[in-house]
Amino acid sequence: MINTIEITFWGVRGSIPANNKNRQKYGTNTSCVEVNLNEYIIILDAGTGIYNFGLDYLKRDYRKDIIVCITHSHWDHIQGLPFFIPAYLPQQNITIIGCNQGMVEFKDILKNQMVAPYFPVEIENWKANIAINTINSYNNFEIKLNNFKIEAMYVEHPGMTLGYKLLFDNKIIIYIPDNELFANFPRDKIYKHNEIYNFDDMELIFIEEQKSKFFGFINEADILIHDAQYTPVEYKKRIGWGHSCFEDTVKSSLYGNIKHLILFHHDPAHSDNELNDILKKSREIVRNEKKKMKVSAAFEGLKIIL
Repeated sequence: MINTIEITFWGVRGSIPANNKNRQKYGTNTSCVEVNLNEYIIILDAGTGIYNFGLDYLKRDYRKDIIVCITHSHWDHIQGLPFFIPAYLPQQNITIIGCNQGMVEFKDILKNQMVAPYFPVEIENWKANIAINTINSYNNFEIKLNNFKIEAMYVEHPGMTLGYKLLFDNKIIIYIPDNELFANFPRDKIYKHNEIYNFDDMELIFIEEQKSKFFGFINEADILIHDAQYTPVEYKKRIGWGHSCFEDTVKSSLYGNIKHLILFHHDPAHSDNELNDILKKSREIVRNEKKKMKVSAAFEGLKIIL
C-alpha cells in the first residue's frame, strides 16, 4: 500500500523557457513534474525543469528507482535530459518510457540529441543503470509495478504524443501536457494553419472515437494536469497546432468529473498577470456551472499531497 503521494512541479511552461521579470510567479522552465512514492519516483517529462529536480535529488538522504515518462520528443519535453543529474550517478536505477516517432526509434531520439555538434557529452557517459521502454502500439499501454500502474494513450498533438495515467490504490493522476481537445473542432471542417480542411465521414468517426477514448481515460481522476496554453482568442488563430485553450480544458474536465484540474503548459508569452486572469476565468466557469471542481494553475514549486 502506498502511504503518501507527493507531486512537485519543476517546470510548467510550454515551447521554450520564459525567463522574464514578469514571469517569476509561475516559473520559467519547461515541462517536468515529479510524483514521489514509497519506493519510486516518477518523472513526467524532461523539460528544463528536470535539472532543478536533479539538484534537489542530490540533497536528499535517500535514493529511489526513477521512472521517466516522456510524452513526446519535442524540445520542451526532452531538452533537460542531457542535464539529468541522476543519470550520471552510479548504481542509480532509471527507466525511461516513451514512443517512437515514425521510423525513428525512441532510443535513437534520446541518443541523437546528445551527440556532436549538439552536445559534448554522449549518452554512453551516463553512469546510472538505464532501461529504455518503448511504447510502439497504437493500443492503450500499461505497466504494473508493485502497488501502482502506469497507463498511456495517444493524444492529439503533432507527431506521436502520449498522455499518462498513474493509478495508485484508489487515487488517479492524469498527465496530458500537450493535447488539442476534439470537443472544440467543428463537425464539418477545421482551420489548419489558416487553411480550411474538410473532414470525410471516416475522419469524423475517428474524431468521435478519440473523444470517447479521451473521456474514458480521464474520467473521475483525482488530479488532471492538462494543456491550457491558449486563451480562446489566441486559439482561434492556432487551431490545429496541437494545444488547447483554457475554456475547453475546464469544460472538458467538468464533463469528465475531475476532482482537481491543474492548468499546465503555460504559453511562454503569458505574464504572471495574464496567467492570474486565466485562472480567475477558469474558476468562474466552474462557479457558473455550479460545480465543485478545484482549479489551480501550475507553478514551479507547487506541491500536492494525496
